[in-house]
Amino acid sequence: MDLIAHLKEFQRHFRMEIRDAALRLLPEGMPSVTEELFGLYEKNGNRIIYEKVYFARRRFLAVLGLEAIAQKEGYGIWKEGFREDAPEEIDDQILKKLASVIEDICTEECWALPPHVNRKEEGWQTTVDLFAAETAQTMAELSHRLEGELPAHVSENIKYNVERRVFLPFFTSEVPYRNWEHGMHNWNGVCAGAVGSACIHLMRDKERLKKSLRRICEGLQYYMKGFEDDGACTEGLGYYTYGMGYFANFAQELYDLTQKERDLFRGEWGEFSAEDKDKRTKIAEFERKCFFGDGRTISFADGNSRGKFRVGLSCILAMHYPDFSFPAFCGAAGLDTNGCYHFAELKSDLLMPDRLINIICRNELMSEEKTKCEGQINYMDEEGGEDGKAVHILPSAQWVIACSQAGIGMACKGGHNMEFHNHNDVGHFIYEGAGIMFFTDLGAGEYRKGYFGEGRYEVFCNRSLGHSVPLVNGKEQPAGREYACSGFEAEENSDSLIVKMDLAGAYEKNMVKSLRRRLEFNLKSGGLQVQDEICMHRDMEKEPIEKRAEGFTKDFRESLTENLVTQIEPVVAGDRVLLPYDKWICILSPPNGEEIHITEYEHSNHKGVGEKVYAIQWNVRLKDGQGRSNFSICLEKMNDK
Repeated sequence: MDLIAHLKEFQRHFRMEIRDAALRLLPEGMPSVTEELFGLYEKNGNRIIYEKVYFARRRFLAVLGLEAIAQKEGYGIWKEGFREDAPEEIDDQILKKLASVIEDICTEECWALPPHVNRKEEGWQTTVDLFAAETAQTMAELSHRLEGELPAHVSENIKYNVERRVFLPFFTSEVPYRNWEHGMHNWNGVCAGAVGSACIHLMRDKERLKKSLRRICEGLQYYMKGFEDDGACTEGLGYYTYGMGYFANFAQELYDLTQKERDLFRGEWGEFSAEDKDKRTKIAEFERKCFFGDGRTISFADGNSRGKFRVGLSCILAMHYPDFSFPAFCGAAGLDTNGCYHFAELKSDLLMPDRLINIICRNELMSEEKTKCEGQINYMDEEGGEDGKAVHILPSAQWVIACSQAGIGMACKGGHNMEFHNHNDVGHFIYEGAGIMFFTDLGAGEYRKGYFGEGRYEVFCNRSLGHSVPLVNGKEQPAGREYACSGFEAEENSDSLIVKMDLAGAYEKNMVKSLRRRLEFNLKSGGLQVQDEICMHRDMEKEPIEKRAEGFTKDFRESLTENLVTQIEPVVAGDRVLLPYDKWICILSPPNGEEIHITEYEHSNHKGVGEKVYAIQWNVRLKDGQGRSNFSICLEKMNDK
């Protein structure tokens, strides 16, 4: 199936999702936000209860708004393979319900979320955070696109509230408004992109609009600087999609508004160096690299191993980067994939496929060969095949993602312990196959009070104990930019991928002289060989006590403990550890004679649901402070007996 066919099929399904959801919402009452719910975060640190109500309200706004836009733009419903014409006028019930929802949201005391405001500060009600900016963008675009359809008083209420809650606090502030305006992370892309889009849809004073857009574009330069030179977003796939979704939406609207004169896809105001152009192309390609062959995704940092891509964002990027490739469409996000209902992303999913199809059909962007979508997801089977093999080496981020011909995937990272949405995970790896994470990365935990503060590295999924990295003298990796992988090499041969990392710098000073991890991944079979080699710091006894690392005494015990993390209950079988799941069994072969310890931990996932996690550990034998540990991992299909 070629790209156009994939896009049309996605359109059909997505349009039906919107229509069905809108019809179900018509008779429903929208839940109410209350002072009691808002105050729960301050009271006990819980943010999920309030956010569940908040985002349910945003779902009403997004779904009904999308349905109204779809009807106005002539997006009919497909039945029996044909698309029926949309009604000549927008369904009056949809407009009335949407108007009611907008009016209700305009009565909210604060559009920002409780963790992002300080109610001891004057004017906290008009804090511009991610979701205040998103709400302003949604309201502004609906007011513009449905001009003449919404009641006049509703449109005026939108303008009044967006001005009061977002435009005034942001544009009357000194630069930077808050740290996100010069932030090199997703907050900048979302907040600045959303506010900029709201300006385009609402501001009618040309001079004010020009001045406002200049500030937005100057801020967004910092967002683009936050990407690694190889295009990687070390915040993870989900935050890449989030930030880029709002950046690309604004950049496309600016491009259209200025009739191609202002082009943020090529550089600020259309000027760019060769290096900048190359980096932006790599940024556009990053998302596709985060998918394993079976559809699971890299979950480093506060990520998600079941990530999806937004088709609308990909369509925008494809219009500006001719060599852009879509991920396989069975990894496409739907209406309810993200419970926050980011309107700009959903609107792009609705409208941009048609725009890209028209460009392709006019042959303005791609040759026939380039309209071919990447192959369908290659689910692992016994035969594998050359098409299943893929290797992505990201040297600046120190990431490697690889898929073998057998369909088994491996990813590993170096980096440092102060990346955005960081986990203490220098040297960590993932091993998966058949859609199953055998040695996993837990990704984001439950966002509670303290998760982004002093208690962050007490949370299991954020500390190094929650990752497949060693313990040294019983200690985990500390947090901080200085705790890093000091050497990273990756080399692909015909049959294997070899990654070498120097991890000594990821541990406390004066603890390790050298700690080298070597991973060899077989690109045919998917087997993984890991070697950890350590040399302890032997000069400690000569140093004054006060200069020693915390916890050391004269009789300290030197140790290297391997620590491998899985969510599949391990079974120790002789000198092997088995991870059986469904029809598959992952086999871990530690060094002969080592005593294996299995420890069970509790993990609260991003939705606040408790999960079990298992750490497989053994102590490496050291002599004179030196030692080497070799272990292997492979995946086999269970016998059908």
